Amino acid sequence: MKRFNLGILALAVVICFAGCTSKPEPPPAKTVHALMKAEAVKITAKGGLAAVGIGEMKNTQIAIARAKMNAREELARNAALKIKTLEMAYIDEVGGTGTAEIKKMFSTAAGKITPQALQGTDPKMQKYETKADDTIAYVLMELSPAVLRDALKNSGETKLYERFRSSKTGGEFETEIKAYEEAGKQSLLGM
Repeated sequence: MKRFNLGILALAVVICFAGCTSKPEPPPAKTVHALMKAEAVKITAKGGLAAVGIGEMKNTQIAIARAKMNAREELARNAALKIKTLEMAYIDEVGGTGTAEIKKMFSTAAGKITPQALQGTDPKMQKYETKADDTIAYVLMELSPAVLRDALKNSGETKLYERFRSSKTGGEFETEIKAYEEAGKQSLLGM
């Protein structure tokens, strides 16, 4: 019995030490998509709008074009969401008075952003990788919140825009824009 217990103990010790000699698993490599998503989160944290698009095709140029299109579509959704958030905050602030005019101004602004601003956006980052016969392209697009402000300003509701601008919501939005622009200047200066 002692010999049996000693054998089991020896086997357990060998198993324990065998586990110690194995190499630890290396951390998973960051993918291009994960790196771009992380950069998009940084841009969003600074107050900007960012989106990552992916395109997969056999032709590299078509994959890049599709990734750009997908990123612009996501950026349009993000811009519409930001405008809707501003609209709701402003309506809450003014207590629901003039809701129809407010909704008209914000919806006009949202309608202007998509065709004008998004078609002119250039990728901030663009990479692709080839796997087998397919090319997978990744594109990071960035949009300044100043574009949203300009769309609101040019919505045709000048008096309403001025009221929005002088409101708490408008002031916070202006502060956000200035912080975003300052962060952009700092990154250009390498600070």
